[in-house]
Amino acid sequence: MKIDLYADTETYTEFECLSETRVSGLFQNQRKFLKDSEFFPYKTVMSFSNNYEVLKEKDNTFKKNTETKYKFQCEKNKNSSVLTCTPVGKVKTYQIRFSLNTLRYRKSLITDFWIEGKGNEVDYVHISHGYCYRIYN
Repeated sequence: MKIDLYADTETYTEFECLSETRVSGLFQNQRKFLKDSEFFPYKTVMSFSNNYEVLKEKDNTFKKNTETKYKFQCEKNKNSSVLTCTPVGKVKTYQIRFSLNTLRYRKSLITDFWIEGKGNEVDYVHISHGYCYRIYN
């Protein structure tokens, strides 16, 4: 029998976040296109730790549990209370901007195909706006 003597003492501040608007699209030369999208989930939990420097984003599962989806490193804007969170690790996902004052967020992902000259040089855009409320603590 193995006993873990090191308890998880990290303090988390958690927010349940609901998406108000989710769009996806592409742009290439003069063509631009955006439509409603389900690229980002409707409901997630954002779990901040280390004085809002680390974010773990959790998705709801079919069993109504949450599981960590991605981890982000966050920096606070010096002139406002807006956090800019960028993905950590090999999987480079979207960026999250989160306001500590209004509890609103924006998730955005823009591909780099055009800059890198790959494929048909079409860039894809995914954006989600929403709001959050504090839970558990």
